[in-house]
Amino acid sequence: MINIIDTFKDYEICFREKLDSPVEDKIDLWERCYISKYPELEKKCKDGYESKGYSWRRIAQEKVFNRTEKDFNKMTCAHKNILEAMKSINTRAEEVFNLDLDINLVLYCGLCNSAGWVDTYNGKRAVLYGIDKIAELNWHTIQKIESLISHELCHVVHFQIRGEDNLPGNVELNNYNKGIWSLYEEGFAQFFQYKLLGKEADSRGRAWIEECRINERQLKKLYLEALHDEGKGTRDFFGDWFKVLEISDVGYFLGAELVRKLYIQYNIAYIAQLPFIEIEKQVMNFLEN
Repeated sequence: MINIIDTFKDYEICFREKLDSPVEDKIDLWERCYISKYPELEKKCKDGYESKGYSWRRIAQEKVFNRTEKDFNKMTCAHKNILEAMKSINTRAEEVFNLDLDINLVLYCGLCNSAGWVDTYNGKRAVLYGIDKIAELNWHTIQKIESLISHELCHVVHFQIRGEDNLPGNVELNNYNKGIWSLYEEGFAQFFQYKLLGKEADSRGRAWIEECRINERQLKKLYLEALHDEGKGTRDFFGDWFKVLEISDVGYFLGAELVRKLYIQYNIAYIAQLPFIEIEKQVMNFLEN
């Protein structure tokens, strides 16, 4: 059963008449009027930055509530389109993967943490859709929303088949292993997103796919080098704040190409359950050739 937890209605009530308020007032409004009603969400939003050494309040001041007024109409559009797109995509996911998904889908406005991410909420596996981040990225149109929803549902499918969400417990947590895992994990979601949509489409647009494809050989080389970077590892390959060869999110493209090659030989269930030693072998073979 897919259960939708829609918190955006409360956000809209709190902010609709206060969009021109000073940034500090909007941060206070977010805390007092909205996010305090959802303490688990509040903790996730704030800890997502604090755990990585960032100040959540500074992020709120410099990257979030200074753009609330400008992005508000895009947020309401994104909210409407998410609810519309979910009707068909959830059904297609169950048909394509032959799985009955038991998850919470949470619509929220946080600290521009992520457009979509898989976690838990209310003690259950969940996909959290950050409407503020979706608006910031200009992913509020129905076509881009469909790609985003498909990607996150493919993560859920992967984790449900695999039985785990992260690196296996017996694998050392270092930049090299995290880079191997990220390429595989995000690649699974990115490639099967295309299968779910029935076309090679992405929220970042067709031009992003083509630019990555043109630079694929160099991107592979740079990813291979980043695996052995003990400082930041492969961080720059994932996330819209970072770029490689002036292209953001290139790790998603590379991962999809990796899984595309695996899908020629193996079925979905086999790919989803690959042991880490085999994942490492396949990733290195892909990057080196």
